[in-house]
Amino acid sequence: MRAALLALPIVAIAAAPLGAQSARVRSTTTARYAELRPIRYDTVSGSYVAEPVASATPLTQDVEISAWGFGVQGLRAYGLVRGRAALGSDLVWPRYDDHFDALYAFLELERPHYRVRAGRQQRASGLGFYAFDGLTATVRPWATVRVEGYGGRGLARGFLEPQNSEAIRSLDPLRPDKGTILLGASFWAAPSAGSSFSAIYQRELLSDRSGLVSERAALDARVSVGRLVVLSGSADADLALGAWGRARLGALVRIGRRSYVEVEAFRYKPLLDLTTIWGAFAPQAHRGASASLHVSPKRSLALTSSFTYRRYEPLSSGTPFLVDIQDDAKQFAVGAHWQAGNLALDGSYRLQLDFGGAQSGGDVAAAFARPAGWRLGARGVAFQRDEAFRVTNGTVYGAGLEARGPIGDRVYVRGELMRYLHRKLSGQAALDWNQTRGLLSLEWPFGANPDRSGALR
Repeated sequence: MRAALLALPIVAIAAAPLGAQSARVRSTTTARYAELRPIRYDTVSGSYVAEPVASATPLTQDVEISAWGFGVQGLRAYGLVRGRAALGSDLVWPRYDDHFDALYAFLELERPHYRVRAGRQQRASGLGFYAFDGLTATVRPWATVRVEGYGGRGLARGFLEPQNSEAIRSLDPLRPDKGTILLGASFWAAPSAGSSFSAIYQRELLSDRSGLVSERAALDARVSVGRLVVLSGSADADLALGAWGRARLGALVRIGRRSYVEVEAFRYKPLLDLTTIWGAFAPQAHRGASASLHVSPKRSLALTSSFTYRRYEPLSSGTPFLVDIQDDAKQFAVGAHWQAGNLALDGSYRLQLDFGGAQSGGDVAAAFARPAGWRLGARGVAFQRDEAFRVTNGTVYGAGLEARGPIGDRVYVRGELMRYLHRKLSGQAALDWNQTRGLLSLEWPFGANPDRSGALR
């Protein structure tokens, strides 16, 4: 209900019949279809059990509205709301009992050297994705420098609900009964055409300031050394716990106009809020390195290959799904892309060994783009797993079609259909993984275009 109230002012502004105002609206309706056989782990027998075939047809309706022309230069109202429904379902589809969300709903004042936003917003940074209801102020003293501060009521990650909402507490009763306040600041600078640096600090408190939820910071940098070498790095840290989380150092070396080699070293350790118990389960941290090669002898052809090695920290908690797991993993991948006129061909193959068992898979795809804007494609895949997390004995083969393009001047349609077949089944552990997945999406933009005068075409 609160999300709906946030969206109402923007919808009203966009719909108001004032001659000086302009609005652009984009409606996207997406229907999905999934038919599969759920597999569950039976703790009594210690084995996986296949359940009857089930299907689901979830429906999503997105409406995006941008309105301007209120007599104040640079003033804009923006909203993106989403409705969810299920057109019959045997499966519990994630989030489809949550029928309405206001993903964005804010007023924005944009000037050459600063910008102010007030309302529901979402941020993506080196700390991840966060949503909040509040205020963001951005200052641009120079074109290559940006300073930003933000704050407001925090929303649970993955849900556009307050941290203490009844819906979330019903799933996690150990959450605090108070909401949160999210505060943060960020800095970005590009001192040269080939370099950029950014830093962000964020702190989340209980609404009565009686406790700390999280305190984190992240750094990111990219520097060109001459015309052939690019160095990059990033890291994030939990300041409340005094611990580093993810970190990465990389180098890219150009070996031609369209070819390059890239190497990197990394570590991964998830950082969790102090209000959740998931930290006690010690998510699997690891370190590793990777190397990749991209070769493009001509514009129409590109070849890629890569190797990644990961070393996992020892398990500190037990689970029936992780038995006799190796401590390291090696992953190989190769790929190719070729294009001739309107025809494009793609192919790739991947092989992973050790941690989680062996897994290999590949796919091929062909696409033909018509001058009128239509794109037609076909795709084939094959993959298999062995040991842990497996698709049991056998291989899964898949084939599908896709099409996208305009219908008339304003409506765009996209359709996809994939069928997966599990073959070489044998033995009691050979569970049926057959699946059918489909998608149909209609996009309808209308109204004025803020980038061009006149009606949207």
